[in-house]
Amino acid sequence: MNIKKYNLLILIFIAGFILSCKTTKTRTIKNEFKPLQNSLLWKIESKESQYPSYIFGTIHLIDSSDYFLPPRFQKTFNECKNVVFEIDMKNMNDPAMLMNLLPKILMRGDTSLEDLLSQKDYSILQKNFKKSGIPLFLFQKVKPLFLTVFAEGDIVPGSIQNKKYMSYEMEIMEMAKKQNKSTGGLETMEFQIGVLDSIPYKEQAKMLMESINSKETGGNQLKELIDLYKQQNINALHQSIKSDDISVYEKILLNNRNRNWIPVIIDYISHEPTFFAVGAGHLGGKDGVINLLRKKGYKVTAVLN
Repeated sequence: MNIKKYNLLILIFIAGFILSCKTTKTRTIKNEFKPLQNSLLWKIESKESQYPSYIFGTIHLIDSSDYFLPPRFQKTFNECKNVVFEIDMKNMNDPAMLMNLLPKILMRGDTSLEDLLSQKDYSILQKNFKKSGIPLFLFQKVKPLFLTVFAEGDIVPGSIQNKKYMSYEMEIMEMAKKQNKSTGGLETMEFQIGVLDSIPYKEQAKMLMESINSKETGGNQLKELIDLYKQQNINALHQSIKSDDISVYEKILLNNRNRNWIPVIIDYISHEPTFFAVGAGHLGGKDGVINLLRKKGYKVTAVLN
């Protein structure tokens, strides 16, 4: 497998991280945080910084027919000197780093997918992968939650290469290259992949099968997620992650990471105007990046049409 294929495979696995958090059930929470305006693009201002910075909510994979950028995106992007992602996208072109990451996607010990699923569920999983033209035996040792992205059926490793699906991170990275902007990351790929180790493999397998069974019964989690994204409804995107099944891990998967990002974001914007691109599910809610920055005294406002 050449380095470009490693690049795409790792990206698809990482993309599955956010998609896997979207399940078919959501909780109604009392005293929920006051909803924010529907906007994917937000301006960050402070008295100490002469120029504003911006934060944009991404969805890691989207059908090319649904891909769009808000009207003010290009102008705000052009104003910034740095572009910062959840992980530094330039590392995706580092062969040694990608090779070192592949083992971290695998389950520890002798555990395989067959060990985690009933015979019936494993048969359903095999059929799902066969429809996508992907040999399941190649993924026997992969952590189940990474495979959730393939539950949609038409997402395969070649989906980005043939432009069936687009990656906001890859597109924004190309824009950064063309403008010779510096790039960075809020966390490392090793950390992001390792976060999933907090969820037992059996629970991950359960979530994987729920995603597949949802589609088989007429549901389509990815379409629901994309519909919310096109509405720029960051409140609903955040709420979609707060499902019954994932809520016990929400602090580790979402809230702790948001808090870890704040001092890194502040450091960037205190030096130069910076454009941040992170998963849209991280923006909303009382523990979301927008509210956490406001608590630190920053003025964060929606950039509307």
